[in-house]
Amino acid sequence: MSEVRVDHTDDGKNITLHVGDVLVVTLPVNMLTGLHWEVASYDQSSLNRPEAVVEPPESGGAMGAGGTVAVFRFPVTATATAPAQLVLELRGDKGPAEQTYRITLDIKE
Repeated sequence: MSEVRVDHTDDGKNITLHVGDVLVVTLPVNMLTGLHWEVASYDQSSLNRPEAVVEPPESGGAMGAGGTVAVFRFPVTATATAPAQLVLELRGDKGPAEQTYRITLDIKE
């Protein structure tokens, strides 16, 4: 099992994964804005439900400070018959998404 890490710089890219990997998506977030990242869609036949946490900056700064990130961990459980999309949206309580993060997953044995 290996971790495949992606972040905001991978938006729109194709990512190759293997069964047994863990996809780790790390995206910047400022909790003071009232916005948060949420999973809009993912291939539930290939990925397990994600574990999601918000981590403060490594320097031990405040939760809303720069460097705060949302981390999603998706265990890869099966191959995909076609490229799969993972879509995360930065949302508030109301209205459309402020930002969308999308990657295409090529999941192999």
